[in-house]
Amino acid sequence: MAGTSTALPFALPASQSDILRRRAGILTRLLLLDEGFAQVPVRSMRQDTLDALLRLYDKAFLSGYLSRTYAELKITLSSRMTSAAGKFIYSRDAAKRLSGAEIRMSSDFLFRLKEGPFDLNGLTVSTAQEAFLVVFEHELCHAIETALFGSSGHSKRFLSIAFSLFGHTQIHHALPTVRSEAAQKGVFPGAKVSFLYQGKRLSGVVSSVGKTAAVMVPSLMGAYRGRFCRRYDKYRVPIDHLTIEKGL
Repeated sequence: MAGTSTALPFALPASQSDILRRRAGILTRLLLLDEGFAQVPVRSMRQDTLDALLRLYDKAFLSGYLSRTYAELKITLSSRMTSAAGKFIYSRDAAKRLSGAEIRMSSDFLFRLKEGPFDLNGLTVSTAQEAFLVVFEHELCHAIETALFGSSGHSKRFLSIAFSLFGHTQIHHALPTVRSEAAQKGVFPGAKVSFLYQGKRLSGVVSSVGKTAAVMVPSLMGAYRGRFCRRYDKYRVPIDHLTIEKGL
């Protein structure tokens, strides 16, 4: 494998068609296992399905390497992740050995996807479920690189692992997120907006965007102090409840 000098403790797929075959086999198993995951758009995903996802990949691609290397490696869904589709987190014990680790996947991202095709990590896939697997593969590569070399980033070594195992040629995706969809509607930090609150229309400036937008509204007795000692109150407002105000 180009970019690494360590002998790998698992065999690489023989070809790109082999990668596609293994991924398709895993996807078929998961769709049969979980009706919510099989819906379009995805309605839900059970924890036992996530556990099966990790086991199937470890067996099909890594010959059980992860289960032998990590004392505990789990995969979870997070509804609070709105700017990233996945994240790898790990810890070490007192002897500096890998102990607990987690691949955290965004349910907000998964449930947001509707109809493909989707472009991510240099691949084009047809369904939300396939996109979820490709994002998972990216995070899995971080777990593999950390186990092999002690750390992980987006270096040439990481790209070599991602390409050799899963056919990834890039590390980026253009999938919709809360922030990107809000920005398309004109809602982003610094945008001037208004909204109805208890029968009154309030005007302010967006300070951040997540599942809702945080809007800072000028108020003489506001709890927040800004520039020039101005005071503001903060409101959490659903994106669809905001009106863009160009003349504020």
